[in-house]
Amino acid sequence: MAPKSTASQVDEVNMENADSSQSRETHADIVERFGHEIFKHDCLDRRLKRHHITGIAFSGAVGVGLFQTSGQIIAMAGPVGAFVAFLFASLVIFSVMRSLAEMVSVRPVKGAIMDYPDVFVDEALGFAVGIMYWLANCMSMVILTIAAAMFTQYWGPGFGIGSATFVLLVVLILLNVCGVRIYGNLGWAFKWLKIVLIMLLCITMIAVKAGAGPNRIHSNFEISPGYNSTGFFEDAAVRSGIPGTGGRILAIWTCLTTAMVQFMGGEMVLVTAAEAESPRQDLPIAARYMYLLPVSLYLVGIFLVGLCVNYLDPRLPHPHVDYVSVPRLDGITTAERSPFVIVIQTAGISILPGFLNAAFLFSALTAANSTLYVSSRTLFLLAQRSSVKMIRDTVGRTNNGHTPLAAIVLSFVPGCLAFLAVRAESTSFQEGSYVSGLHIDVVKGLTRNLRMEEYPNTINRDRSHYKVKHYRAHWQPMWAIIGLLLCTLLMITMGWAAVFDLCVKSKGVTKRQSIVDLVTAYLGVSFIVLAPSQPGEDIAGTLTL
Repeated sequence: MAPKSTASQVDEVNMENADSSQSRETHADIVERFGHEIFKHDCLDRRLKRHHITGIAFSGAVGVGLFQTSGQIIAMAGPVGAFVAFLFASLVIFSVMRSLAEMVSVRPVKGAIMDYPDVFVDEALGFAVGIMYWLANCMSMVILTIAAAMFTQYWGPGFGIGSATFVLLVVLILLNVCGVRIYGNLGWAFKWLKIVLIMLLCITMIAVKAGAGPNRIHSNFEISPGYNSTGFFEDAAVRSGIPGTGGRILAIWTCLTTAMVQFMGGEMVLVTAAEAESPRQDLPIAARYMYLLPVSLYLVGIFLVGLCVNYLDPRLPHPHVDYVSVPRLDGITTAERSPFVIVIQTAGISILPGFLNAAFLFSALTAANSTLYVSSRTLFLLAQRSSVKMIRDTVGRTNNGHTPLAAIVLSFVPGCLAFLAVRAESTSFQEGSYVSGLHIDVVKGLTRNLRMEEYPNTINRDRSHYKVKHYRAHWQPMWAIIGLLLCTLLMITMGWAAVFDLCVKSKGVTKRQSIVDLVTAYLGVSFIVLAPSQPGEDIAGTLTL
């Protein structure tokens, strides 16, 4: 048989390559067709009204901070120091949200969280802000889910933390896959339930202070005698720390970061821009609502509970000390550690603690629900900006009901980290690097206002047309500059307490705890640390945001 010519061999190779290419194209077409059957649209459904927007944001802002973490602040700084810390934190949040309210009135676009730094600073900063904001909310969902699971242990260990975590995660995913209008109505209902809860707690504190209950309370509305890493549950004279006026200032400053995290969540208003019916009219009002109402309720709440609680009470939570002797509650975050419940129990009222535990569980779960919503919408808008076609065609698209299912599922996956705390005997919640996200918001506000001053022909805030059409925050850019300076100072000094504990070797604080505190203060990324168990002890989980 005569050998084939070179030309014929080349033709055969070309035919084989053509067949292989056609096969690959067929597979790609199948995947693309399958994706388009599930993800049919590339836009969200504009069904959210103003009360829906404020409901989603308020529900995400009010978690367990006022109810639970406020006890930790009172234990370290005293009732007066806690109120001062909340007051300074509200000043920072006030400056940030006033800047964001004006920005969103001028540019109410979808993906505003990434759009503002992208347009007014740099495209790379916009992408970084989007990724960090998505990650921060995913980790917030993990922490809030674990907090809600811990609250179930109030009624006994029969329903394990693992089972509670699984049920709560299922509830979260079911709430988020429903239509945006149903979700908005639920957020509105959650908002009013939380407002009623805070008001009832305030009324209860007033009644207890006036003498309600069989027992008289013994409070000490004062500032702590100084700074101490492990609180002042014992005689302050024999404890290590920094006494005097300087120690009091440092105690308040240390609590300021924790207090600021309790106010976070108002920026969620910007995330709803893509689903708001009238973003230009509703978002600025919603942004102002989100710094007036939560700040007012939080300040009144921390003041009233400070009037009633004894900050030397060993039942108050503390990041480094667990004094509760009951094994089931040792280190477990339940209503038993809330300053409000401590006051009620001290007054001898036996009915309310169980009800409040259920209310705090509900508050933590609904806050986790809002963080999943925010993280999924952030990921959806990030995917639409991606240069990878497959990501745009899946994560960046919605189903027939305009729900971003792929983005919701991918944002939900980190929630499984909550199972890491299943065997944790002691779980503590530490807030640190979330201030960096607030710092980015302030940078956006400052840059926006400076750009207005730099290009007066483009955007002139003093023109009558601007004042009529847009919300104009008074005394700008002063508010943005104040927020920027305070956040920058907090970011620089937020790890000083860990350095102090590491160098002085404070009583009750181990070297490992100091190193973990120092790393989490400056790392800027949310993660989970599981401490190795000591002989005779279980695993101790430390969740860091």
